[in-house]
Amino acid sequence: MISRLTVLLIFSSTVLWSQRPKMDLPLSDTIYKITDKDTLKVHWYAPVKNTDKPTPAVAFFFGGGWRGGSYEHFKRQALYFAQRGLTTFLFDYRVESRQGTSPVACIEDARSAIRFIKKNHLKFNIDPLKIVSSGGSAGGHIAAATGTLSTINATSDDLAVDPTPAAMVLFNPVFDNGPGGYHGSAAKEWIEKDFLCHCQNNKVRNGKWARLFKFRYHELSPLHNITDQTPPTLVMLGKKDHLIPVATALKFQDTMRGLGNTCEVLLYDGGTHGFFNGNRTGSSSENRVLAEYFFQTLQAAEDFLVKLNLLETSEEVRYYFD
Repeated sequence: MISRLTVLLIFSSTVLWSQRPKMDLPLSDTIYKITDKDTLKVHWYAPVKNTDKPTPAVAFFFGGGWRGGSYEHFKRQALYFAQRGLTTFLFDYRVESRQGTSPVACIEDARSAIRFIKKNHLKFNIDPLKIVSSGGSAGGHIAAATGTLSTINATSDDLAVDPTPAAMVLFNPVFDNGPGGYHGSAAKEWIEKDFLCHCQNNKVRNGKWARLFKFRYHELSPLHNITDQTPPTLVMLGKKDHLIPVATALKFQDTMRGLGNTCEVLLYDGGTHGFFNGNRTGSSSENRVLAEYFFQTLQAAEDFLVKLNLLETSEEVRYYFD
């Protein structure tokens, strides 16, 4: 039997590091929410395995500082898990650059999204008790919000439907929005000054959100809303992330475990913010490192879902990419 280390060595010398999936699948879409700002769609992959049995599902939320981004952010990860037998969803949501909204709207949309697929589980042939919420950076914030921020809900939502997922897989998530936490895409010292004076500093991209979090972080910060019912969570963070300190991830883990919850934090040497995205530009020494982060984080997500019985067996993810 070939060990995973042997596979890694083989791929290290042969792969082109494009992280290009070997298989493509039809990507369907449907409207999941209509707001006064826009019509929001979800794009989804049906699982490769043909079965009448309802499947687990993964809902992905893109990153972009609550300002922008595209549902395609996690397309490769979604395509991979569809090949592994899961139904996967890529959600759009309102952002400042397109709809002029704040992070509150992003949170509302994420919670609406999970409610939507739970209410329509028969249409998608998914098990509503086996939905995983996943995202990166600001998308990690709102993915975490689906399992923590119970007071933030759209007025149009059916509150009888609990959006809490079965598990959360978070890539460098922005889940500490309290004092000393993260409030926007800029230098930490500028954000902290803006937070402390609770003013709007337009020199800082997203600096204006500091005022929002100054007064409402108890509602909007996942780290400050962990309970003994928070779902099992995997957190993946680069040790050189200049926006999210390692200490923040470890504090999340300690708080989770202190309440009896399952939480795994994986730290990646040399990883900066967005390290998990890999690369799309071919082979170089730097791109090989980025590609390795992509494969390692996808493998970690796979192994975590196996532990939770959301996947039956763990496979080597590299086999699914050119």
